[in-house]
Amino acid sequence: MRFTPEWIQTLKGSISLVDIVGENVELRKTGNRFMGRCPFHGDRSPSFSVNKDFYYCFGCKETGDAIKFIMQLHGLSFEEACEDLAEKAKVAIPEQDSLSSEEERALYIRRQNLQKGSRLNYFSSLQFYHQNLLKGTASPLFLEAREYLKKRGITSETIQKFQVGVAGSQHDGLVQFLANAKAPMDLARDFGLIRASQKTSGDYDFFRERVLFPLIDLRGRVCGFGGRILPSIDAKPSEYKLPKYLNSAESDLFHKSNFLYGLYQAKLAIREEEVAIVVEGYFDVISLHQAGIENVVAPCGTSLTEEHLKMLSRLAKKVIVFFDQDEAGITATTKSMELGLKHGALLYGIRFDSKLDPDEFLLENPAEHLPLLKSWISGASPLLDTAIDRLFRESENDVEKRAQAIKQATHWLTLYTDPVGRSVRLANLVSKWQVPQAALGALAQQVNVGPSHGIRPKAQNPIQPQSRPEAPAASQMVRRKGPLTSFDRQLLHFFVKFSAFGSQFMEARKQLPEKDTLCDFFDDTEVQNWVRSVSEDPSGFQRLQHAPESFLKLAVSQELQSVIMEGLLQESVPGEGPQLNALLKRAVYKAWARFSHKLKAEMARADASQDMEKFKELSQQFLDLQRKLKDFEDSYVSGKND
Repeated sequence: MRFTPEWIQTLKGSISLVDIVGENVELRKTGNRFMGRCPFHGDRSPSFSVNKDFYYCFGCKETGDAIKFIMQLHGLSFEEACEDLAEKAKVAIPEQDSLSSEEERALYIRRQNLQKGSRLNYFSSLQFYHQNLLKGTASPLFLEAREYLKKRGITSETIQKFQVGVAGSQHDGLVQFLANAKAPMDLARDFGLIRASQKTSGDYDFFRERVLFPLIDLRGRVCGFGGRILPSIDAKPSEYKLPKYLNSAESDLFHKSNFLYGLYQAKLAIREEEVAIVVEGYFDVISLHQAGIENVVAPCGTSLTEEHLKMLSRLAKKVIVFFDQDEAGITATTKSMELGLKHGALLYGIRFDSKLDPDEFLLENPAEHLPLLKSWISGASPLLDTAIDRLFRESENDVEKRAQAIKQATHWLTLYTDPVGRSVRLANLVSKWQVPQAALGALAQQVNVGPSHGIRPKAQNPIQPQSRPEAPAASQMVRRKGPLTSFDRQLLHFFVKFSAFGSQFMEARKQLPEKDTLCDFFDDTEVQNWVRSVSEDPSGFQRLQHAPESFLKLAVSQELQSVIMEGLLQESVPGEGPQLNALLKRAVYKAWARFSHKLKAEMARADASQDMEKFKELSQQFLDLQRKLKDFEDSYVSGKND
C-alpha cells in the first residue's frame, strides 16, 4: 500500500481542516466549531459544521475528513487528494515500494516539474496574456480582442472569472517577458508556452494573434491554453489556413482527452444541480455561465471520452450533451451517446433545433431565449430514446429504411451494458414499433411476449437455489423498517461523547441483566451492532474521542452516520446529566422487559416438555422480575433518579 495508515495520520496532523475548508467556504466560529454554507448542495443558511478532525452537513448529511473533503469538492481520486494535500502541507509523498531509486528520483523530478509548470502557466496567464487583454496597448490586436469579446456579449466580470487573455502578433513577446522574469525557459518549452526556433538560435511564442482561454483543472492548476484566432487574422488571405482553434501541446500537465474546459468554475453548480451540461466550445461555456447556467463544461475537442465520463460521474447523476446542430455536432453527439452506452451511462440531450451555436442563440435574443433554453434543459431526455424514436418515425413508410432502423437500434442496444435498461427498450421496440422478435437476433431472448400481459422484460440470470448468495453477517444487516426512534437517537447522541458521559453508561451497565452489554441499552439492531463494534475494540473509546471518523464506515446506513455526526457536533448544554440518567433508566427497564419475554418463552418450552422442576424455577424468576419491572416503571414515571 502506497499510502499507509501511519502516513495518512501524519498528513492529517500536518494540515488544518478548518483552513482547507476555509479556502472554499466562508466559516464563522460557533462555540468549539466553525459553521458555513455547505459547498455540496444549495445551502441557504449555514448548516456545514467543521471542527478539528471532520466536517458534517446537517442538511445533505455529507461528512468526512480533509481527504474526503478534497475528493468531494474537486472530484479527485483518493490518491490525487492525498497528493494535493501533501503538496500544500509540504509532506513528503511516499513512492511505490517496487520502484528503484532511479525511478523514484525521476518521479520526484517529474512531480516538481509539474508544480513549477502549473505555476509558470498561471504566471503567464495572469501576468502576460490576461494583462494584455485588460490593459495592453502595444499591439492593435489587443484592442481588437477587447472589441471582439464585447461583440460576443462577454462582460468584464466574466473575463475576470475565466481569466481570458490575448496573445499579440510579436513572435517572442512571451519569450522576452519570461526571460525578464528569470523564469525557467526549459520548462516553458516542455509545457508548450514557447518553442525553439528552427531558423534562429532563439525561441518564439507558441500562441500568437489569438484570444486565449486558460485551461484550469479541478485542483486550480493552469494546465495549458486554448486559443481562438482573432477575426482580422482569420480573414487574411494565406497560403496556409490557420486553425480557428489551437490547444496547448500534450504534456504531463495537459492531456486533451482528460480535460474539460470550465469544470473548475462549474464544479459546485454541477454538484448542487447533480447535472452536468456538456457543450462544444469555450464561448458556449462562458456565455451560459454568464447567463446563470453554471453547470456547463466543454471538451477540448469534438467528442466526450471515457475519462470525461469518469470525471463527470464523480460530480453528477445526469450528463446532458448539448453540442451544435451542424453535421460535426450531430456526429459527436451520437459518438458520445454510444460511448456512454458502452459504460452503462445513459446520456441525455435537449430539444434544440436552432442552427446557431448555444452562445449565439443566447446573444440573439437573451430575454426570450434564456427561459426557453432553461426549459429545454429541465426537460432533457435520454439520447438513446430520442435517437431510436427518430429512426422509426423517419422509416414508417419505407421498408428498407425500417430494416436499417432496426439494425441501428439493435446495434445501440447491444452496446448498452445496463441489462435492465436494455430489456425495457427492447420490449418497447416490439410493442411500440412492432419490431418482430426474430429481427432482434440474440437480443430477442431478453424479451418475452406473454399471452395476457403483452411485452415484458425477461428475467436476467435467475438465481437458482444452489447459487443463492449467503446471508449477510449480522453486523451488515439493517432490520429497521422505519427511521430510528427518538429514544435511540437521543441516547446515541450521548454515547458518541463517551469521554464525557462514559461513567454514567458504565454505572447503568451494572443494572442490566447479567449477560447484557452496552449495546443492549439500544433497541435498533443496526445501532446495537455499531455500539458493539466500538465497545469491543480495545482502543474503541479512545478512537471515538480522537478519530471518530474511523468508526463511520461501520455505520451501514446514511441515517446512522448522520445521527453519530450530530451527536459529536452538538454543543453541551446545562442539565444533560439528569437527561441521560432518565434515558438510561428507561433503557435498563426495556432491557429487563426483553429478558422477561425470554423467560416467558423458556417457561413455555419447559411446560411443553413436562419439565415441572424447570418450569417452577423459571416461574419464580418471572414473578420476581415482574416486581422488579414494576419498581422500575414506578421510578421512571415519577421521575426519580435514585
